[in-house]
Amino acid sequence: MDKRYRKRILIIEIEQPEEEKLDKEINWVCYSLGLADKGDKLATAIFRELVLAAKNKEGVSSREITDKEGVTQGAVVYHLNNFIRSGVVVRRGRTYFLRAPTLDRTLEEIEHDMVRRVRMIRKMARLIDDNL
Repeated sequence: MDKRYRKRILIIEIEQPEEEKLDKEINWVCYSLGLADKGDKLATAIFRELVLAAKNKEGVSSREITDKEGVTQGAVVYHLNNFIRSGVVVRRGRTYFLRAPTLDRTLEEIEHDMVRRVRMIRKMARLIDDNL
């Protein structure tokens, strides 16, 4: 398998925020997908920028995030690359986008990826079971 297409999909079970606030909800999704640890404010800020850009049918560059957050471009690119490896973000030229037009559609595509992968693993498991 070509390394560019490897994805790590991680789902972490954490309690949903009790109050309905956009930032808390975006952070919860980011944490639930394993894209950030609880204290990682930069990762959640980058994720928030991607979600907001998608709302406007746009992407965002690492330079835009760097300027807005006041951090190094290397730190931003590090997180963006993690998001790409997780299958949440795609890069087109110098611009980063959610994988699909909305966060919900992005998660739907990830769900389909997970189901396909589990089916493949189960098929292999049946072969192993049959050959024992």
